Amino acid sequence: MRKRNLNMKQTKRFTCCLLSAAMAGTMLAGCGSSDKAADTSAAAADDGPVQMEFLGGQTTAEVDDNAEVVKMIEERFNIDLKGFYVDPNNFQENLNVKFAGGEMPDVIVVGSPAELATYVEGGIIGELPIETIREKAPTFAKVADEYDDGSLWSTMIYNGKNYGVAQPMNQSPMAMFWRKDWLDKLGLEVPETLEEYEEVLTAFVEQDPDGNGKKDTAGAAERIFGAVFGAFGLRCITGVGTGSGFTVEEMQLGEDNVPFFPYIRPEAKEALTVLHDWYEKGIIDKEFITGENHGGYAGLSHSFMNGQIGLTCAPPYTYFAYSSDMKAEDNLGICMKEMVAVNPDAVVVPGPAPVGPEGKSGTEAWGKIGRLTCLTTKAVQDPRKVDAFLAMLEAYYSDIEYMKLSNFGLEGVHYKQTEHGPIRIMDGIELRKQGVLQADFGATVLYAKNLTPEKTEYAESITGNGYYRFNAPPVEEFSNVISTLDSLTEQAYFAMITGEKPLDYFDTFVEEFKKAGGEAAEKAVQEAYAEKLAAVQQ
Repeated sequence: MRKRNLNMKQTKRFTCCLLSAAMAGTMLAGCGSSDKAADTSAAAADDGPVQMEFLGGQTTAEVDDNAEVVKMIEERFNIDLKGFYVDPNNFQENLNVKFAGGEMPDVIVVGSPAELATYVEGGIIGELPIETIREKAPTFAKVADEYDDGSLWSTMIYNGKNYGVAQPMNQSPMAMFWRKDWLDKLGLEVPETLEEYEEVLTAFVEQDPDGNGKKDTAGAAERIFGAVFGAFGLRCITGVGTGSGFTVEEMQLGEDNVPFFPYIRPEAKEALTVLHDWYEKGIIDKEFITGENHGGYAGLSHSFMNGQIGLTCAPPYTYFAYSSDMKAEDNLGICMKEMVAVNPDAVVVPGPAPVGPEGKSGTEAWGKIGRLTCLTTKAVQDPRKVDAFLAMLEAYYSDIEYMKLSNFGLEGVHYKQTEHGPIRIMDGIELRKQGVLQADFGATVLYAKNLTPEKTEYAESITGNGYYRFNAPPVEEFSNVISTLDSLTEQAYFAMITGEKPLDYFDTFVEEFKKAGGEAAEKAVQEAYAEKLAAVQQ
């Protein structure tokens, strides 16, 4: 079996601190066997509520023991519900300190298979056999089987053992958002093909769409790069938060179920050719390297909000909830609200991703497999905690009312019911104090179907094909070189887009990428993924 590694780029910042956490975990595991037996016997004899501490993400809060939702969940599952609070300022460092001191929750959500591996090796996450999940959460298992494309059950396997549950998520691809007032002023329609995109974006550059008498507008910036690559069948991630760099570690899963690096495929050169041409024509903002976001909520595009560009790309819900109506206040997402506040005359409309020369199109999308939820080594030592966790999981998939309670709370208190679905009326921190969003399993496929069908249908109606995130298994050959590959790709891509290097440099870049460890990394991930699939099939 191929040796797994724990230092992938996404988890580098955890590693040093988790060495201390691993030592703490070892100390816990090294307690005398007689003490363990006594603890287990005491637990078995106690039929009272068992304490369960949840850590579902970086937004955390300690629960109010007297809150009605807390009491309802506690009574149903015979638990004492607690939130595992971690200071959000320097969240990971603060969490590591808790781990190093022997503190850990019972339930924890991890961000990736690499993080999972780190926590397993650090003594934080305990084994949860698939057969146990199937036995005690049969409805979940049935839904997981239905939506498993080979990557769901395999996601939580590390060194041949299963360490939690991954959820079949409802994730819409990114949507394209246009300044409709600019289109209307110039008498243009929302484009559909790459050629039509170029015509419209060129007009944004040359025909003064904002009417200020100056030639000071560009067509777009780096957040549309993914749609251009998508027109050639490739997944490309850039413009994350305040950055504009290319996210090389997010590989692409091919139609043959084999993962690969899209950035070195021949089609990538075709996409770069388009982007370079658009940069030369002023369609791509000359300041794109600084990114569209300049602080605050990561999804905001200040370039779009401020009228610097006329097109951006973002998750549908960040602009509109259930329709493209800008007059309905409860329909506006956080980006649209900010846009209207800054530029009240702006009108925004969604449009399709550009269709490429061979009929391909699409944008990047978050993973169909997500909410990677695990039990810690503390929890798996107590059978009652394992049973309670799996009972919650089963209820989430078999009882719509529990799904709604855990996500939205009580009507009139935590949310209001509208013709378009439930809308929360408390912020995230307050909801968690009330026990909402503590013991849930995220926006699963059943969540989207049963709780937010109108929002789901709308998001699907304004997006097309999605190039979904692939959860790459952690392997040494990958993690040892990913930072180098990221830097190499970013430098080469920026140079080719801006014309600092000719497009023919792409062939040189590909060879450098492979020699820098990219070829070996790709092969190692492919082999490790095949192993994980085989382990699930067994």
